[in-house]
Amino acid sequence: MNDQPPIMVLVTLQRHCAKLIRYGTDKALKQGSPLKVVHVTQTNEEMADEKVSNADVLNYLYALANEAGAEMCMINADVAVTAMAEYAKEIGTRQIIMGDGEQAHGIAETLSSLLPGVSIGIIGEEAE
Repeated sequence: MNDQPPIMVLVTLQRHCAKLIRYGTDKALKQGSPLKVVHVTQTNEEMADEKVSNADVLNYLYALANEAGAEMCMINADVAVTAMAEYAKEIGTRQIIMGDGEQAHGIAETLSSLLPGVSIGIIGEEAE
């Protein structure tokens, strides 16, 4: 499994992100790739709210990632999209999967410009 570059799944702290982990797991198994699940928070803005109100969601997503044999990490950064791109380069991913939230297309466009040759897939509600 380690011969292939990892697939990176971007999640927010929402329960419906489970579909992204499941989708990424299926792709990773078919391709023989490792799976990396990543949540990025912006410094000072989200951290205080996320710590308490989303602890159960975070535990749920960690459990799903663990069941899938995936590594899940949280990154705290001043500029979230830059941190996503830096982590993607660090792990050598060639594929990023993300949800179709309101900022998804802008994030995907920025990631595409920062990561030439990396496939960015936006997965909608119908992926379940």
